[in-house]
Amino acid sequence: MVESRSAQVLKSAKYVSLITFRKSGEPVRSPVWFAQFGVNPNCYGVITETNAGKVKRIRANSKIEIQVCDIKGGIEADAEKFSGVAHLVTGDQAIAVRKAISKRYGLTYKLFLISYSVSNLFKKKDELPETNIVFELTD
Repeated sequence: MVESRSAQVLKSAKYVSLITFRKSGEPVRSPVWFAQFGVNPNCYGVITETNAGKVKRIRANSKIEIQVCDIKGGIEADAEKFSGVAHLVTGDQAIAVRKAISKRYGLTYKLFLISYSVSNLFKKKDELPETNIVFELTD
């Protein structure tokens, strides 16, 4: 099987800008960590908060685009854009996405978890299930 152009580009990328779309069609960019997910080389997982805007936008419109970016979301002028479809996962699949991200980002992810846990100590806990994003690129 020949590796797709998107798989070739993303293999060496650390971050991508996940582009979701408002009901008006306006694109919204979010820099995210991502990891190849499952057996399909064009399928990737992203961790997110359950009530994040990108989750709400994907519920309304599963079309996404991605571009390689830096940690702050900066995109180089010649960065290729790839299209795909996203869906939300919960339960065991959400846990599998989190494990894939943990494996890919290692110590950086573990440090993030510590910081995230400490910052959430005094926040009101929601009872929402863990929700993550899986997307498949079509080009």
